[in-house]
Amino acid sequence: MRTASPDQISDLLRAFGAVTWPTGRQTALDLAAARGWSVELETKNSVSFITNLGTNDDSARALVLSDEATGGLLDKLTVNVSDAEAATPAELRKAYTDLCAVVEKTLGAPVHVERGSTPRMFWDLNSGGRVGFQRLDDIVIMILISHDAADLLREDKRLGLDPNRIAGAGHGASGRT
Repeated sequence: MRTASPDQISDLLRAFGAVTWPTGRQTALDLAAARGWSVELETKNSVSFITNLGTNDDSARALVLSDEATGGLLDKLTVNVSDAEAATPAELRKAYTDLCAVVEKTLGAPVHVERGSTPRMFWDLNSGGRVGFQRLDDIVIMILISHDAADLLREDKRLGLDPNRIAGAGHGASGRT
């Protein structure tokens, strides 16, 4: 299973770390252009890119909060950093673990870890945003989340909320009220 190279991940970490929050759609467009990515589709609330990371699904997506109040704030950027394929669970776990290790060398231990069938790890950036990886059923993605979204995760942790809970399902993990 191919993944983005450690140099490519390090480049993305530097770029993500340089983002000043709050920021808008143009930051995602500039970040992509600086890496030679092309815009595939742009809508009011998102921008889809084709990257050059060398995987079989070279996609990235920016989520933009577009309304009069925000003026088009960047909320999240996700980048496919592994091949998208029905790999063996061991191959997918190894890809996820190897990619997380690249970030740990630079940013240290993760500040937020979620386990389960789609685990993810996040690290705080000096800008207040967060960067992380998530292992999905057939791919590993790298995620940049805004300062505001990261603040929500920090508040959940401060309140002792289970990161694996199902939001809106009630008071317990079982969903009972």
